[in-house]
Formats: sequence, structure tokens, C-alpha cells
Amino acid sequence: MIFLTAIAGAVFTYFFVDLCFSAAFSKTLALNSRLKSVEEMGKRQREAGELEVSIADRIMRPVFNRILTIFSVFAPKNPAALERMEQQLRQAGIHMKSQNYSASVAFFTAVCIGLGALYGRTGGILQAVLYGALGLYAGIVVSRFHLKSKIKKRKAQLYHQLPEMMDLLSVSVSAGLGFDQALGYVVEKSSGPLIDELDVTQREISLGRRRKDALNGFADRCENMEIRTFVTAVVQADEMGSSMQNILSIQASAIRQTHKQNVEEKAQKLSVKILLPMVLFIFPVIFIVLLGPAVMSIMEMFGGM
Repeated sequence: MIFLTAIAGAVFTYFFVDLCFSAAFSKTLALNSRLKSVEEMGKRQREAGELEVSIADRIMRPVFNRILTIFSVFAPKNPAALERMEQQLRQAGIHMKSQNYSASVAFFTAVCIGLGALYGRTGGILQAVLYGALGLYAGIVVSRFHLKSKIKKRKAQLYHQLPEMMDLLSVSVSAGLGFDQALGYVVEKSSGPLIDELDVTQREISLGRRRKDALNGFADRCENMEIRTFVTAVVQADEMGSSMQNILSIQASAIRQTHKQNVEEKAQKLSVKILLPMVLFIFPVIFIVLLGPAVMSIMEMFGGM
């Protein structure tokens, strides 16, 4: 009887203490429970996100990043060279750090050297060294050509997209929008390399950067004479308090007229550029078609004699 009374007293004491503890720390316990549930939910979401990632991103990307880390010792350490490389990467639209790009170029060059040496190993050490040197030259030339071609292609895209962007920006300002709101509308309704640069400019302005500095940065990234002229006119109109609508209308008309004249100039040059392919490839075929039967007839005539 005494034993049962002791057990009942212990159980009653446990529940009484637990009730008092829960009542005193109910908010803290509820908060901890909520935090634990949120942590478990985030863990499940991370696990689900990892499963949705492709095998290439889960396996190949870390391996490639490790290779870039190894070859980063060949990246230039000169600040001027790094700044020049970053500027070229921005012009090409390559979103990569200059060190990583230099490491990827070094890795590609090493692969070309290895393939050249492997191809020439059958002819001896001298031939393997020669083909390895050719692989070194090919890796450097191909890397530079790839970067220059991307820069040239992107500059052409910026140039051809500029008149359309200027017309839309001018119409937006004429409809009553402010310049910043018009930039946001153009970014929302259009796409392309020029719109991407405008998006960066619009974000910088919205984050508090001066409009003048943001627009000058936009002109520096594009490196286009028409864009530089447009930025200079907008900055001067903003500083002098001139009508932005008139400035944009004049700039849009001038840029479209310049673009039209350049297209007409290139079209007129086509007649001269096409002469060489015609002389080398088209005229010989025409001569064969026209003179072939006559040559055959003359050969038969002299053969009969």
C-alpha cells in the first residue's frame, strides 16, 4: 500500500511539474517547435532541389570548377591585365571572372597541346614536340578568335537593336512616363543584349546610384558611338533641365537615320564584293556550259580530218 502511494505521488508530482513548466514556458516551447518545423521544411526543400538538379550540375560543374582552380595559377596577376580582361568579357557578354576565364583558356590550351602531342607521338619525340607546339599555337589563336568574335557579334547586336530601343523609349516618355519609368518599361517589354545592359543601368538607378554615373557606366560597357552620344545628350538635358521628350525624339530620329544610311552603304558595297565569287566560281561554269558543245564539235571536226 505504501509502495502504490509512493508511485501515485511520484506520477502526480511529475505531471504537476510538467504542467507548471509548460504553463511558464509555453511561448518558448511553441517558438522552438515552430523553428524546428521550419528547419525540417527547409531541409526537405533543399533535398528536393538537389534531386531536381541535373547530373551535369551536380558532378561536372564541381569537377570543372576544380580544374579551373588548378589552372588559375596561369591567370595574369597584373591588375591592369585583369581589368582589361574584365572589360573584354563584359563586351562579349561572358558572365565570368577574369581569373576563371584565363584558367579556362589555359585548360583549353593544355588540352590542345596534349592532343597534338598524342597525335604526333607515332612519328617520334621530335614530331610529338612539333605537334604539341602547333597545339599550343592553335589553343591561343582559337581562344582569342572566340573572344574577339563574340565581342564583334555582340557589338553588332547592340547597334542593330539601338533604333528600336530609342523609338520605344521616346514614345514612352512622350506618353507621360518619367525617364526612369520609361527605362523600366523598355526593359520589361523587350529583350536582347542592349536590354540586358539597360536592365543593369535601371537597377543601379533604383538602388540609389546617380543617373549620370549609371548612364556613363552603360556607355562604357557598350562602347558604341551612338550610345555615347545618346548618353551625353540625356545627361546634359538632365543637368540643364531641358525637355527630355524633345531630346529623346531628336536622338531617336538621328540614330535611325544613321542606321539607315549605314545599311544602305553596306548594300551598295555588295555589288563590288560579289565580283570575286562571280569571277572565280560562276563565270567558269557559264563558260563551260556555253563553250562546251562548241569545243566538242571542233574536236570532232579536226578528228575526222
